[in-house]
Amino acid sequence: MGNNHKQTKSKANAIATAWGTLAKDDSFGGYTLVQFQQLQADAQGKSANLTVLDAGYTDTLMQRDAAHNALNEAMLNVVDGVKGDTAKYGANSSLYKAMGYVPRDERASGLTRKTTVTVNSGSTIGTATGTANPTTAVPTAATSDSVKT
Repeated sequence: MGNNHKQTKSKANAIATAWGTLAKDDSFGGYTLVQFQQLQADAQGKSANLTVLDAGYTDTLMQRDAAHNALNEAMLNVVDGVKGDTAKYGANSSLYKAMGYVPRDERASGLTRKTTVTVNSGSTIGTATGTANPTTAVPTAATSDSVKT
């Protein structure tokens, strides 16, 4: 369950102010005004500690990101060095492959072909059956030119 800390702080301030102004010598709920103000100061101190820790956490995150960026740049330079040393290694070497890259000789051409969807003319559209027939394809978008009755 969440807690609205700003609202709690505001209410505590209002209670302490009213209590100190109108009934500073009385105790309520087992607390004196001084004890309540000590609890209030403790809560504010914890909030201040969290603010400091949050700033440190944010700074540490930024330092981590900078270190990862430097490491990434170094990795790219190392791989470029392996590819550039064609006399000993190069882009087709086993070292290049062991580093997690695909050597040039093993790369696919990049050619892809679109798959065609065929519609079985004997299927009934609009009814469902309990078993699936792997040879019956589900029709995609139908145009007036492609559907014949």
